[in-house]
Amino acid sequence: MLKKLWKHFRVFSIRKLYNLFMGKIQFATGSIRLYYYPARITIESGNICNLRCPLCPTGQKDDSAKKGLLSFSDFKRFIDEIGKNILLIRLYNWGEPLLNKELVKMVEYADKSKIAVKISTNLSLPIEDTLAKALIKANLQKIYISCDGASSSTYSTYHIDGDFNKVISNMKLLLKKKKQLNNHYTEIIWLFHVFKHNEHEIEKAKAMAKDIGIKLVINKMRTDMGKEIFETSEKSIERDSKWIPGNPEYNIFNMTEKKPKNRFNCDLLWAETVINWDGCILPCCAVYNETYSFGNIKEESFKNIWNNEKYASARKEILGLKNNIKTVCHICKVNDYLYL
Repeated sequence: MLKKLWKHFRVFSIRKLYNLFMGKIQFATGSIRLYYYPARITIESGNICNLRCPLCPTGQKDDSAKKGLLSFSDFKRFIDEIGKNILLIRLYNWGEPLLNKELVKMVEYADKSKIAVKISTNLSLPIEDTLAKALIKANLQKIYISCDGASSSTYSTYHIDGDFNKVISNMKLLLKKKKQLNNHYTEIIWLFHVFKHNEHEIEKAKAMAKDIGIKLVINKMRTDMGKEIFETSEKSIERDSKWIPGNPEYNIFNMTEKKPKNRFNCDLLWAETVINWDGCILPCCAVYNETYSFGNIKEESFKNIWNNEKYASARKEILGLKNNIKTVCHICKVNDYLYL
């Protein structure tokens, strides 16, 4: 227990706590220029995937974003520049992390730098004993497994080209390695996103998770993730209605008003940032391609990007202040998202 607590608390420092608190303070006071770095960030391990999920631009083979995998050398460069400020890295975004052969090396480097790391995987690739052991030994804080079904037929409706039985087998292998290695730190979590075609299997998934011995988290689905902030929710609902569950408990939309239920003042521009595999900086994980980049960390320092003209204009947009540059945050705001 003490070892587990130490693993969680060792990532904290005075600097990182300062970043956390200043993020809340400067958002609350409507500050445009920020005097801290984000404590939680997303670094995309790559935007290539082995599946063809219909509501994901990567799965749709959308070529509007450059394709590639993050190199360890670039990851190290990012961490060496801003790592002392970071509590948490989400080492995934628009692709399958396990396709990146340097992923474990990145996690290990972040762990040595006292940064917690999470990944989200479809786990539908062949996972050998060696890789399973390496993932557990790397001290990931959380491994999310996206598996939207409790049977092969239901699973494959959305996870096209995936293998349900392989996912379940890989889940069990990771849990086995976690036990063998006496790892009390890494959480392995089954994410079950509720769609119209799988909502009847929620209870079955709960029973399966209990039998396997894995934590199950029931999540709400999103409509087409590459398009959602670029169109009204009414248009998203009309196009993707066949996927939206009937149970309102699992629906992010108010179906009468055709709007998101939980529209709020987005603080992501004050709290987080996203670094694409190629170094492009984006305001949040809902933006798919580099067209809307705020800068590139491989070309200039993050310090300069974090308070540049685009970031300042985007923050003004969220706060309702006058600005002369229309960023992607303007598009998101006028379409009623701000972000889910």
